[in-house]
Amino acid sequence: MNAKIITVWGANGSGKTTVAANLAAALADRDLMVGIISSKLTYGELQSIFGKRVEPEKGIYKAISNGCNTKNMFEATDNPNLFILSPPNVFDGMLLTAISADTVKELIEDSRIRFDYIIIDGSEELNNPVSSIGLTMSNKIVRVYKVCAKDCIWHKAMENLTDLIHIRSKTITIINGYDKSCDKMAFLSGLDVKPDFELPFVSNCQTLTNAGKLIYNNKLVNAHYKKTIQKLASQVMLGG
Repeated sequence: MNAKIITVWGANGSGKTTVAANLAAALADRDLMVGIISSKLTYGELQSIFGKRVEPEKGIYKAISNGCNTKNMFEATDNPNLFILSPPNVFDGMLLTAISADTVKELIEDSRIRFDYIIIDGSEELNNPVSSIGLTMSNKIVRVYKVCAKDCIWHKAMENLTDLIHIRSKTITIINGYDKSCDKMAFLSGLDVKPDFELPFVSNCQTLTNAGKLIYNNKLVNAHYKKTIQKLASQVMLGG
């Protein structure tokens, strides 16, 4: 087994972690083994979304100290095919010294033998090793945007990098949760990119996250959201 790698990337607040988690659930629903690796190295946002806790004997730092061996380091979720690798809930800042480009690459390579798909929950920061190594190793990149001026500025700032590391051709673009607070046509014109998918706005997204529940699994949420995530999963699989 040699997992395909998908990095979900975007500006801060674009909703990329939520998209990563729901995409993982859609892939896991197809009887695929899926692991999500967090680029958040000081707190566990994935734990909140899945309603789980990562103890000190598990998680990304324990895996690194184990020689980048990820066996039994991923935390199980309620879906038997879906696992997360994240910092422990009790975090010591000294653990950050273990993170480097080399350890991250070894960590991802070891994870690949255990899953069908690895999803990297990326970071807007270029100096984040999990995100930057994930981008270079990825089969596909899912780029997530909120319709706002900040995301347009971030997009422009990343254009040279996009060409430098040759990721434009393997990028899927998503508009996430348009809430009509900004002119969408003006935003898309500034972006100069045609989105591949648009996820509808989910008014109770934060409530579900705080309760440790996925949008994808919630029957009360707009069915269009789930169908769009399923189409995204199909596109990711075809592109891999």
